[in-house]
Amino acid sequence: MRLSRNAKTILAGLAALALVGLVAGFLRFKEFVDEDPRLCATCHRASPEFALWMGGTHRSVSCQRCHHSTPEQGLAMLRAFLAGQKPKGKHAEVEVGACAQCHFSHDPRWPQVGNSRGHRIHYQERGIACVRCHAASMHGFEPVAKKCEECHPRHAVGVEKMAALHCFACHEFLGSEQGLRPTRRDCMRCHTAQGIHAPMNEHGATHGAPMEMSCSACHRPHRPAGQTLAACAECHGSDAMAKGGLHAIPGHRTCLECHKPHTWTAEQADCLRCHPSGKAHAEGTACTTCHAFVGAPLPTFPTDEGGAR
Repeated sequence: MRLSRNAKTILAGLAALALVGLVAGFLRFKEFVDEDPRLCATCHRASPEFALWMGGTHRSVSCQRCHHSTPEQGLAMLRAFLAGQKPKGKHAEVEVGACAQCHFSHDPRWPQVGNSRGHRIHYQERGIACVRCHAASMHGFEPVAKKCEECHPRHAVGVEKMAALHCFACHEFLGSEQGLRPTRRDCMRCHTAQGIHAPMNEHGATHGAPMEMSCSACHRPHRPAGQTLAACAECHGSDAMAKGGLHAIPGHRTCLECHKPHTWTAEQADCLRCHPSGKAHAEGTACTTCHAFVGAPLPTFPTDEGGAR
């Protein structure tokens, strides 16, 4: 039986609609497999990982955005899904570069870290995968100090009052400067906020001042307890100091009794503390006018601009 022209038109239309519906259904199903976290929830809803994702900072990001499957793994998951079973084996690893798709993308919807000093060194220069530091716990992305210790095992903090600080308190990870070693400005920012006002900042502001140097020249927080302050003789050699005029006298060997930390300039009161009779015979005259501490060697040290030690 031959179909009329109208019947053929209707059948063609129905076939076209069926094809469109089939394609739309396929695309929707593909979207469900590739982008919809409800696919993962069919197996993982009761797992702790899913609960952590739901309560975490990435809950608006679908599982598939970070967890990528190979075509073979995808087919295995699809077969298991249609059969109402769980897929066997690993099937959605986090690939190197998955984080960069968002965080190095210049997309303002995501925090961008591509130009930060810490990520330049660790991710771009050293090739360290993001999850090495940002996956200390499942779906917990805040880096913890213990992750730093995995690569920097000899960098425990020996200063008691600093021991509880996260590494990033001193090694500012997200800034735009070069390098991660803290400068004097970094130290002063934290100490000033705590009401600790070391006068070294002002003392070193004048070009050529004797202590225009980095805090780390004297403070070594990663040394063992009891060794976190550098000995003065490390820069002012002990042998040279023994030849340094009045510095050679045994009673003058304890540097900090006369040279107060951060200003380092000996005052008249420091001399009179041990030599009280001096006030009577030299009223109004500085002790060093007659008693010159000559010959003390000046150290060579880097400034913050030249690179902190």
